[in-house]
Amino acid sequence: MKKLIPALFVASCCVADFVDTRTIEYGLREETEVLVNSQGLAQHDLSIRGGSYTGTGISLNGLNLKVPYSAHFNSDLPLLCHLLSAPSVQTGLGNASGHLTGTADYTLQAPGSLTQYSAGIGTQERYQATAIGGGENVGGFIDWEKAHDVDHDANGSERFTGGATLRFLKDDWLLDFVAASQSKEFGAQGYYGIAPDTYAEQSTYDRLLFLGATKGEMDGAYVRTSAAYREFDSEYLIPSTLDASDVRSRYGAFAVEGRTLEIQHIALYLRGDLEHERVSEDFEADRSRGSLLAMPEARFERFALKAGLNTVFQTEESAEWLPQAGVDWFATDNATVYATYSETVQQPDFQTLENNPLLQMQKSQNTELGFRQFLSASLDWRVAGFHRRLENASDWINGAATDLGNLHIAGLDSTIRFYPSENLKLEAAYQWVHKDNDRSGGLYETDYPEHMLNLSAYWKFLDEFAIRFAQTLRLQTDNPARSGSDFGADASLGLHYLPRYAKTIRLSLLVDNLWGSDFEAIPGLEPEPTTVTAGLAVQW
Repeated sequence: MKKLIPALFVASCCVADFVDTRTIEYGLREETEVLVNSQGLAQHDLSIRGGSYTGTGISLNGLNLKVPYSAHFNSDLPLLCHLLSAPSVQTGLGNASGHLTGTADYTLQAPGSLTQYSAGIGTQERYQATAIGGGENVGGFIDWEKAHDVDHDANGSERFTGGATLRFLKDDWLLDFVAASQSKEFGAQGYYGIAPDTYAEQSTYDRLLFLGATKGEMDGAYVRTSAAYREFDSEYLIPSTLDASDVRSRYGAFAVEGRTLEIQHIALYLRGDLEHERVSEDFEADRSRGSLLAMPEARFERFALKAGLNTVFQTEESAEWLPQAGVDWFATDNATVYATYSETVQQPDFQTLENNPLLQMQKSQNTELGFRQFLSASLDWRVAGFHRRLENASDWINGAATDLGNLHIAGLDSTIRFYPSENLKLEAAYQWVHKDNDRSGGLYETDYPEHMLNLSAYWKFLDEFAIRFAQTLRLQTDNPARSGSDFGADASLGLHYLPRYAKTIRLSLLVDNLWGSDFEAIPGLEPEPTTVTAGLAVQW
């Protein structure tokens, strides 16, 4: 479900020279190829091309970042958007080393030499404050939000996020270092498929260390290495039954990749990565995964060819030899027809395996045929048809992780963008997905939008005023676990004012869930009510 921005982050939306200080999952709501299904303000599931949250995730500088116990928190990184590029959504051949179905890939960027403070206050007792600062290569940030009555009266939420970044250039290498942490405490009544009248509470604590080094240009010859360590603690309690869970996840990963110079129309892409996952406390397990990808590339006047093999080694699994191939036909100077085939594999997260240890490794075989065209310097569009065969799919049905067997997923997606100036940007995206599934009542893999239309607009119509609007229309697959309508119409409207007499100040007003939609983004989940928020940001 795509939103313009969440209510608490109205003072953080990037207008003019004010930087974007939203958390990463809310920035993704403006990415038309990613669907974000939120449970309150605390937890956010990602979906790409109708995939489940377990098969969709985030990478940073090409390195996948995970929470081993529960993929529900894959997107909840302790970072703010001002440190990151716009996401590049990877599917098919571009996702050969990503998550199972799709990946939103970010690249670190310089924090900038500025100081900015922002605050917001809104209905439903929502409050937010952010401070960022630093020099050209060194920066720090602190972000806090608190809310009451998020969806249920008992579901409050409070979050603290903070961190520091360092970037410098040495011998043609761009080096990045990030250290960040985040804590959350929130009511979880009705979350994760439990009965809507059952109160639950959860607290999480997330720590992330990340190092990256890049030499060369990413669209040419380059070498890039990335390493990360992530530690995630989760405590969950249902007081009425004393059901409790206390789990610590540890995740370490390293990757190195590069592309050679093109010689006689030939270049070679190579990548190797290694990751280790461990969970402890109430549930203990660990596993490792490594992969080696080699993909030669050949480029001619009207064609470009890629073909390679990704070899994946995983604990307690046989080696997987995954073919990757693609062809581009440059029909005209501004139009390309392309076809790709790729395969990815993934073991279920430990929370799923704890509930059902008989579930097997998942494998996705992906075929895509598409067309993209730049009609002018300010207008482009694309359309693609895709098919995905998912082996050993699973979903949560009636509180149990259930084996669905093999699924065949077919779909079509298309995007058109119009950006005649910095003051006007329009985008529309449509998606159709069909799965040959005969099970019902699931919360994730078997519950998806069969039809979805996303619209977004930004218009700075005067020097002092800018408006943003976003609308998502979706028709969800029929699901008896959903008590309300299968049709959702979520919208947000934001107005931003930069006074002539004080260019370092921005005032904002946002209406979130504009039409008061009661659509359940996850079956049985109480939707958030309409909220109105006022915000102030100051920069120097």
